[in-house]
Amino acid sequence: MNAHRWTTLPAAGWSAATAALGLWWTLHPSDAGGLALAFEVPPGWLLGVGIGGIAVTLGLRTRRRSAALRWGLLGFAAGLAGLCLAVSGHMPLLALAYALAFAGPPALIAALLARAFSVGVKGTSAMVGTPLAAGLLLALTIMVGKGAHWTLLSVAGCLVWLALAVTSYRVNRGRCAACGRPGAAWTHPESAARWGRKVTIIAALMPLPYGLARLTWFTPWPIAFPEGAGWGIWLTGVLLGFASEGGAILTRGLIRPWGEVWPRWVPVLHGRPIPVAVPTFAALTVAVMLALLTVHLAGTVTGGDLSALVIVAFVPLSLWGPLLAGAAMAYYYRRRQACAHCPEKPLHQAQVALTA
Repeated sequence: MNAHRWTTLPAAGWSAATAALGLWWTLHPSDAGGLALAFEVPPGWLLGVGIGGIAVTLGLRTRRRSAALRWGLLGFAAGLAGLCLAVSGHMPLLALAYALAFAGPPALIAALLARAFSVGVKGTSAMVGTPLAAGLLLALTIMVGKGAHWTLLSVAGCLVWLALAVTSYRVNRGRCAACGRPGAAWTHPESAARWGRKVTIIAALMPLPYGLARLTWFTPWPIAFPEGAGWGIWLTGVLLGFASEGGAILTRGLIRPWGEVWPRWVPVLHGRPIPVAVPTFAALTVAVMLALLTVHLAGTVTGGDLSALVIVAFVPLSLWGPLLAGAAMAYYYRRRQACAHCPEKPLHQAQVALTA
């Protein structure tokens, strides 16, 4: 089964789940009161979207179809990905930010200790995995506590339909569904290295104003510190500041050598090549989550609710998502190797060298 047909499976599963929920909430309206999406979505719409999604996935799996129908189905997939993004709201991003802020520092300390004491694979997994699992549990707790757990379904829908739209576009253009070859000139390794470096540097700058604003809470002149707030709010804000600065560093890693080979301080894996899919998938997933902030901020700007903090800190932060997606794609195009699903070979088997 090729990559395009594989991407239809999660989209079909998501559509079936959405249709089932829509049917249940249509028959039991009282159970649908806590959807907590960005705007109200009638249960009947969920049922229709689910059924339509199943039909589209079946149509995309069919080999014999006209060009107009192919592009129409592709448009539906792309539109559904955008709709899922629009209805998700900013709560999933907020929960993820809190999880990373509280779990990131302990996980980093655990990784350094595991490296120093050479505890092995199992010990490292336990030491690093425990705070990460706690962070994930915290994110889920926040989502459930705010009644926003159903927004995870819309975020998942955005991811699966976006993947299906990409592979469908490649198939419609006569390219390999798995790697996109033969692609345009800007997807070639040398070209991706040039424009990707610029995009990545700009992307890495975007979270800095927000992080610096939060880190001013260490000083006698804190920016946007809630009046009368306790130490809990202070700690949360400071950790979010550190998380955003850490995100800037990791973004920069997409064009640094330690973004291709595990650094020395990483236990067990240090010195080994980093699989291309790991940073690419992680960066694209975070980019989709950050796009929730972009949509939310667009609504804020439209409503005229602007402040100095929003302009200085949150506007650049909202641009981080699209720029991070571009940086991730440049990383992928620069490092991707020969594809096992098509005869097309990379222009250069050797990776494009990074300049320090």
